[in-house]
Amino acid sequence: MPTRKTFLKTIGIMSTMFTVPEAFANMKNEDALLMPMLSNRNKENSYWYIGHLMSLLVTSKETGGQYALIRATERKGLEPPPHTHTKEDEAFLILEGEVIYTVGNRKFNAKQGDVMFLPKNIQHSFKIQSEKLETLILLTPGGLENYFVEMSKPAEELALPPMPQGSPDIKKLIATASKYGVKFPKMKA
Repeated sequence: MPTRKTFLKTIGIMSTMFTVPEAFANMKNEDALLMPMLSNRNKENSYWYIGHLMSLLVTSKETGGQYALIRATERKGLEPPPHTHTKEDEAFLILEGEVIYTVGNRKFNAKQGDVMFLPKNIQHSFKIQSEKLETLILLTPGGLENYFVEMSKPAEELALPPMPQGSPDIKKLIATASKYGVKFPKMKA
């Protein structure tokens, strides 16, 4: 015969099974609809962006806006100028190559296996040291991946595109980036 203590303990455990945890009670509708997914780099999610190959592995649409994950293959010499993200933090996992990040007044030399975290609202830039750089880029929250779609063309193959001829359209680049909260303080349209 169960004791009063055992009975109360059992009832307490059972009652938690029927209680909605606070984390789920505060979820938005779109968060509740998130589904497990498996993703990979393919032609349907890949874009040629100013000499780079960008693959949208997980988009903000698929995560309820929480984050986006991009696989980037970038060329030495085609890095962006110093800029500031005002909406998202970025984290870069270096899969292959070497790069020097300049964040504020600090420099970080990153190589294969390193992770570089770049908080929003701090100006940064980077210089690729190897011939190419392969990274995973985590954007939190997501949304900036749409900038790459707007400024790119669908990849014709899963390889780096031909080298760009001439300079990019700076006016379009600044206007499109500003829609996504990216500022280029030293560039003029």
